[in-house]
Amino acid sequence: MTTSLVNITINKILNLIKNENLKPNDKLPTVEELSTKYNVGRSTIREALKVLATQNIITIKQGSGTFISEQQGMSKDPLGLEYISDDINIIFDMVTLRLIFEPEMAAMAAQFATRKDIQYIKDCCYEVENLINEGKDYYKEDANFHVAIAKASGNSIIHKITQVIHSSIKKNIFMTDNTLCKDTIVFHKRIIDCIENGDISGAKYAMINHLDAQRRFLIDNYKYKLTRKQL
Repeated sequence: MTTSLVNITINKILNLIKNENLKPNDKLPTVEELSTKYNVGRSTIREALKVLATQNIITIKQGSGTFISEQQGMSKDPLGLEYISDDINIIFDMVTLRLIFEPEMAAMAAQFATRKDIQYIKDCCYEVENLINEGKDYYKEDANFHVAIAKASGNSIIHKITQVIHSSIKKNIFMTDNTLCKDTIVFHKRIIDCIENGDISGAKYAMINHLDAQRRFLIDNYKYKLTRKQL
């Protein structure tokens, strides 16, 4: 087995994913099937799959098979924030960044969302609400809510960017404030209502209000930790 053969096999598998239009959670052919298809040894296929797994293009599940990754091609820490100790300023910067594009994203969702999109956004909202009411961590479900809106915008790049942003956000700080948690439910439902009713302007400003509430929370509660230029 040579490196060049593995690389050739990787490219063939990538072409298979593209040509077959495989989506997240779709299953790839088995190692045996790929070995036969590309006329290479199973060890070459396994090595190629390992490389693709490290690139987060596929997920290998022991006993179940190989699947297209939910966040295809993105690393676990795409913005390199994991080892930055200045959490408050990073979170503040993240909220500010989101204020730049998520309101327009919500407006686009109000214009282009399908019934299926809206139902999924609602499902995410219900999951967030249930976890908040139970006093549990709702970070992942909240991220799913915003990513679902991004998907409903119909813009694949916005969808990808939103996945990157929300995979990097550390939101535990927000989850400790009861008022902000309750407001999150209200804001989420308001955003959904606007999207469902095709209210483009309403969806935009509902998202602005939602994110600005988080921004104000940081300023009011962590002003002494934020740099002067941000205030």
